[in-house]
Amino acid sequence: SSAPPRLANTAHVGAPEEAGEEAPPHVLLAAAALAAATASAPGGEGTAWQRMVAVVKLPVFVCLWYFFNVQYNLQNKMLLKCFSATLGVSWLQLASVIPMATLMWLVGFVRVPSLTRDDVKKLVPVGAAFAVGHLLTVASFGSVAISFTHVVKALEPAVNAIASAVILGQVFHPVVYLSLMPVFAGVALASASELSFTPFGFATAMASNFAFVTRNVFAAKFGAVGDMGNDQTERKTNQLAVLTAIAAAVVFPVALVLPGGIRDAPAAWNAAIASGVPAKRLASLIAASCFNFFMYQLSSFWVLSCVPPITHSVLNTLKRIVIIIVSIIVFRTPVKAQNALGTALAVGGIFLYSLTKAHYKGRELK
Repeated sequence: SSAPPRLANTAHVGAPEEAGEEAPPHVLLAAAALAAATASAPGGEGTAWQRMVAVVKLPVFVCLWYFFNVQYNLQNKMLLKCFSATLGVSWLQLASVIPMATLMWLVGFVRVPSLTRDDVKKLVPVGAAFAVGHLLTVASFGSVAISFTHVVKALEPAVNAIASAVILGQVFHPVVYLSLMPVFAGVALASASELSFTPFGFATAMASNFAFVTRNVFAAKFGAVGDMGNDQTERKTNQLAVLTAIAAAVVFPVALVLPGGIRDAPAAWNAAIASGVPAKRLASLIAASCFNFFMYQLSSFWVLSCVPPITHSVLNTLKRIVIIIVSIIVFRTPVKAQNALGTALAVGGIFLYSLTKAHYKGRELK
């Protein structure tokens, strides 16, 4: 009988290119130090220093968010090109947050959150949806070009708008839904002309949208849980740490038994070494993908602590543009005119949707 399908990349196993666009370890550590210093610095209306910190926090957080997210996408793709245990990689990235969060608690960067058993139970479905969304996204990264995955993931706000209406009963003004038409048209156009297109890559990227929307719906349903800290930055930091730890725990049995998961990691390691990838290089890629995953998620949560969700959505759209452009340049991804037009339509449509939603805010239909 044929072997079961693997949640693994379709690219050939081989040595990843030494991309000069990778940030060296000392740059990553310097960026992490800047993040920690900015997050822990007191802001407010007190001294001139505090006022300055309050002004620069958001730009610094946004720059760090973009920087670590670009690094994550680049190094993750290079890792998936030579390491076939895609499901194992995605689980390890979730699990790696646990020791990094524990270190933050031990050194006193943020205080330890207080959660009851009922709080944890409420977070389990949120964490499960988050984990599934991450696993599917990484699977898509391993199958198609990064730029195409992000074009498909531009549909997430559209899926979110529909789910909010069906599940939460939050119906927006009809013009808001009409503003999503360019997004659907753009994704369809880009998919039809995408040279790296595979049904698996498209399906996993699209399914990740539904998983992340499910996470958002559960989060809205259960609301804030537990005592996560005193200020917004500390609360967002602890929310990420707790949610990701629960996600790693919930999805562990799946990552253990499915093909391409944790049990296949040793074989994937040996295959990568046999194909010519130095062990040090492979270990570096794995560590970097985990570190950048944690830092980009963390800085994203910090941005959300400073701005309303609609502003975060616009910044997230801009981030996708940056990632798409950088990944096309770094990996020399061939782009047809039709593909470029579809990408522009999809991303531009998200801008239009965000602005339209903000304009009609408070005019939801009951």
